[in-house]
Amino acid sequence: MNYKISQKNAAARVVSLIVALLMMVALPACQEDRSDDSTLTQSLLNSYMKALCDYNISSMNKCCMAKREPFDDSEAEEKSCRSIASLIEWESENISIDGNSAIAQVRITLPEDIESICSAALGDTVKSLDEGSEEDCAQLLASAIRKRAGKAKTVTLSAEISMTKVDNKWYIVKSFGVNSILSDIRTPVAAVFSLIGG
Repeated sequence: MNYKISQKNAAARVVSLIVALLMMVALPACQEDRSDDSTLTQSLLNSYMKALCDYNISSMNKCCMAKREPFDDSEAEEKSCRSIASLIEWESENISIDGNSAIAQVRITLPEDIESICSAALGDTVKSLDEGSEEDCAQLLASAIRKRAGKAKTVTLSAEISMTKVDNKWYIVKSFGVNSILSDIRTPVAAVFSLIGG
């Protein structure tokens, strides 16, 4: 009788030991997966936001599931958009990961009222031309936009960026806040350049 009880106790101890060993192996593996996902999502966010600050739509597209069509703008328009985007500052407040989905909360600071910046820059350009400047009109406007944007007040916005993991690679799925920033920069720039003929 005692022999049977001892066998049961020994078997129970062996099972407990095996479960404990499995837990010790599995727990670090889970933590490692979370750690990898944390590093990968932060890296993706860094690449995406750097591309925004560089006003580089093709680099942004490399980070995204859905691709954005590049704008068909002149060199001076691109230069003006890049000069405004280069003033963007951002910080990641939090990335929450749930399985193959993640959401990043981001604070973004950029020049305020880009439409007014562009309108004032157009006025500066007209004034320079009236004063006899022989510089190319588009280059004058691009330079004026850069100067005005550099002196502008800033505004801070919050953006929520959704990510998903497909085949062990993370991608941006939605980023309405960031997409609207691209439009907020490009629309007034394109409008003032259209007034001077590109």
